[in-house]
Amino acid sequence: MGNISSRSKSSLLSTYERSDRVRHLSPDARYRYLRLVKTFLMWNNSDLSRDNLLSYLRDREEHQPGSVKWAYQILKGFYNETGKKWPLHPKDVDGGPEPKRPFLETEEAEAFMEMAKGNTQDYAMFRLVLITGIRKKELRELNVGDFRYPRISIETAKGGERRIRTLDDETADAIRKYVNGPRMIWGGRNNKPDSPLFLSPTGRRLPESTLTKWFRRYMRMLGKPKGCGMHALRRTVVTWEAGSGMTDLEIQKLHGWKSSKMPSVYARLKPEVLEREAYEANPLIRGR
Repeated sequence: MGNISSRSKSSLLSTYERSDRVRHLSPDARYRYLRLVKTFLMWNNSDLSRDNLLSYLRDREEHQPGSVKWAYQILKGFYNETGKKWPLHPKDVDGGPEPKRPFLETEEAEAFMEMAKGNTQDYAMFRLVLITGIRKKELRELNVGDFRYPRISIETAKGGERRIRTLDDETADAIRKYVNGPRMIWGGRNNKPDSPLFLSPTGRRLPESTLTKWFRRYMRMLGKPKGCGMHALRRTVVTWEAGSGMTDLEIQKLHGWKSSKMPSVYARLKPEVLEREAYEANPLIRGR
């Protein structure tokens, strides 16, 4: 590729800004996506070649550790929306290839929630998943009577036991807003305790296939691979919990697993998190 003029950069940015990938984002997420692409174009005084792209991502990782995978996905979307061939493979950047069992980086989870805010039901559902780590089957089986502000009763898909989770204000308010809002169009029958909490467009219990379809729509906008299913949200939650210092036993009890090995299977801890935990555990360092 030849050098990119300022006019060409402006044209590429305008094309990306008008794309469905960007137009469907919330204002905050749109700002962050466009800011990243603008920064890349301003930084790039040459072309959109593989070498320059790698150079930018490595420079970003040096100054903002842990952000390269999020930037990778955003820029991949930018290339696709502007008709440019994406020249990289995940293994080309620091951190290696996309894991076989995907999860969301913190920045991706935040962008996901910003996008979902435009839909009352989506925001309530997917925020609930990212707060509790609830499984897809458990989510669709929830009834109106299971939600008693600010708590929700979840019947585990494996074992049938019930666990009560106290929700944060933002999540509890989002569910209450949804229950008192769009659901009302289907009439009083859907306000009974045994009626489904989350509804399909026809007012019935939400099918798993529809839930998967809605989730995948957001993942496409985030630039995540097709293999990134809803279980990635559960892995994300467990990763956050493990990174915060919770023990495997605590995580096991919280999520209703019978095996204490499950937290280590789900968690995707970054090297810097493990290093921080190791430093905090070392008495020779801890007292400094």
